[in-house]
Amino acid sequence: MTLLERDPLSGLCPANRYGIYCELRERSPVYWSTVHSSWVLTRYADVSAVLRHPNALALDGAQFVESLSQRGKLNLASVAQLWSSISFFTRPPRHDAVRRILAQALGGIWRLNLPDLLKQRADRLLSEGEREGSIDLASGYGKLLALFVIGAALGVPEEDLLELSGVAGGMVSAFERILPSLRSLVKLDKSAAPLLDYFSRLIQLRRRSGADDGASLLVRLADQQLGCSDRELAGYCTFFFVAAEETTSAAISGAAHLILQRPALRAQLSGDLSLVPQAAREMLRLVSPVQYVWRQVGEDLRLEGQLIRAGEPLMLVLGAANRDPGVFRNPNDVDLERKGPESLVFAAGPYRCIGAQVAAFEVEVAMRALLAKPRIQLAPQPPVSSERMNIAPLLQLPAYFV
Repeated sequence: MTLLERDPLSGLCPANRYGIYCELRERSPVYWSTVHSSWVLTRYADVSAVLRHPNALALDGAQFVESLSQRGKLNLASVAQLWSSISFFTRPPRHDAVRRILAQALGGIWRLNLPDLLKQRADRLLSEGEREGSIDLASGYGKLLALFVIGAALGVPEEDLLELSGVAGGMVSAFERILPSLRSLVKLDKSAAPLLDYFSRLIQLRRRSGADDGASLLVRLADQQLGCSDRELAGYCTFFFVAAEETTSAAISGAAHLILQRPALRAQLSGDLSLVPQAAREMLRLVSPVQYVWRQVGEDLRLEGQLIRAGEPLMLVLGAANRDPGVFRNPNDVDLERKGPESLVFAAGPYRCIGAQVAAFEVEVAMRALLAKPRIQLAPQPPVSSERMNIAPLLQLPAYFV
């Protein structure tokens, strides 16, 4: 087992992550992290191989929470319910059933005239900023667009979205460490309870009303295919809401930052909007809204000369793999003619993100609307990033109109 004298991840932060990733890829692409108590993989080939491995499974987070609750004599019922509802912490056959209904529910939003509605919302937000002379492209654009889409998908009234988002923000820290601290789990339980309560009430309302929206569709699908309680279904809604809002907000604000930093790229895209889909793929690769995921493999593996025993946890650093120069030429650049393997921004294999198509579409719409505003420029003050390591959207990205 490779043990480094000082674990590089002990000093990881958004400002230095890519330098640390580069060093790890070159010198220690597979090593045991004392910070995360897991193997850390940073090269594209290794990360991709584990993601696609037929015997690679998600970590059993629900079992961990249950054992911790018993040992500490704590009531973590809400976080236990949430953990059992997180699709990338569940295992087959339950994972397959949950994934199927979530994918169907997400696919149902296309019939809600989403493309036109999202374009109208993006145009409206930017036009309001133009009238006022400035806009925060993180909290006032990327976040609001992400909330609009997940609100439509789940049938959440628009007036409730910001309040729900504020509560959900306290939950994302649970995805920072492979083994969250007891303190963070208690905090997570307090955040999870009101969200579970909210979605339980929403489900009951939709069950009675039979409305034609995302929540009603999810209720019907769950009743037909899953046979779960309303509380369990509320857990799926909570996970869906938290994951979709935070990751897509990070993708949109990150893409906006990249475009406005690169005048030549901006001019090229403005002159040929057919390049936007490829540009969006490059933006997503560079931003990598989810920096890492975890897996366990049910058999021994040997990677980069290291023997990984069956059942040992692996931390797969998507953000490092997506900038691997052995796979992506000039990996830190936006290359509109890039060919070759697909990035791992949405992971791969059986746990690949079910919202990949919708997330990519949201980034494209947000980019097109931004490109239609030639007067917008980044403000002199620097952006403010979340200090979280994994899902870390920009908190502030101030811009103004010249």
